[in-house]
Amino acid sequence: MVPVFDIFRGRFGEKDVVWLGAAEGLAAARDRMLQFAAKQPGAYFVFSSGSRTVVADVDTSRLMHAPKSKAKGAA
Repeated sequence: MVPVFDIFRGRFGEKDVVWLGAAEGLAAARDRMLQFAAKQPGAYFVFSSGSRTVVADVDTSRLMHAPKSKAKGAA
């Protein structure tokens, strides 16, 4: 039997996490999490209810809010 993993938006342990779905197998769950993150930047994680642990996570919000570099000589 292939284990099922839950995919969430938000940060583990915070009250505003949102369940997005489930996937069979860790590779499939991780790929699905990355698909969500590519469409809407933010924090996501994959949770194993069997071991009650986060087994994968990503935060793409920092990638979208990188500081703009200043041009040479700009004040």
